[in-house]
Amino acid sequence: MNEALCSILSGEEDWHFDSEGRSIKFNKNGTGELECRCNLNFWILAELEWKSIQPRNREIGRTSASSTHTTATKNDSRQPEILGQLDLEITLTRRLAGRAQRWAETHASTAEQMNQNLMDDAYRTKSYAVRIERGNFIQPCYVGSSNLDRQRYSLRLLFDKSPYPPRSEWKDPQGAPDEGRFWDHVEFVGRAAPDSARRQKPMNDPSASSLSDCIVL
Repeated sequence: MNEALCSILSGEEDWHFDSEGRSIKFNKNGTGELECRCNLNFWILAELEWKSIQPRNREIGRTSASSTHTTATKNDSRQPEILGQLDLEITLTRRLAGRAQRWAETHASTAEQMNQNLMDDAYRTKSYAVRIERGNFIQPCYVGSSNLDRQRYSLRLLFDKSPYPPRSEWKDPQGAPDEGRFWDHVEFVGRAAPDSARRQKPMNDPSASSLSDCIVL
């Protein structure tokens, strides 16, 4: 089971909270990337290291934006299907993420300041429980939006706590970090779904209607 779940975890290019700048990536070789950007401000663009560990019998509560949902069985098409749960150890590093290497070559002075916003404790190894679900999802940053015609995704990760460092591990959380509350991001989606999925209600937004509900005959 763990091998299959790890394959799903590392099989996506990125898992998004917001594809415009807040995402996490897991590579098959045990490395990965954590990105935290708002507009043109990069707060984190760092390489990480990860590995699957023995389960610690932790249940993941509904702390995502879709907290009123219950995850149902495989035969209930109205709710996500649980594919399984992984226990992970993740270590954030100060190394610049691979996707930024070419950019860093031409912006050396700016690159030196990257990943300098966090306290030393942010780089300690931490353990997480991560549930993988299959369904019909929008990016969590759009939950509650009035625009129904958003890109849909077939897979979702739910963390027991955010992979972003808690507020206490930021040097200066006032401003954008406090406004964005990155440390509350526990839900990430991946694997773009076909356009036809947009006709259905997203499973991680209890306030949304489906596009089919809006069709007037």
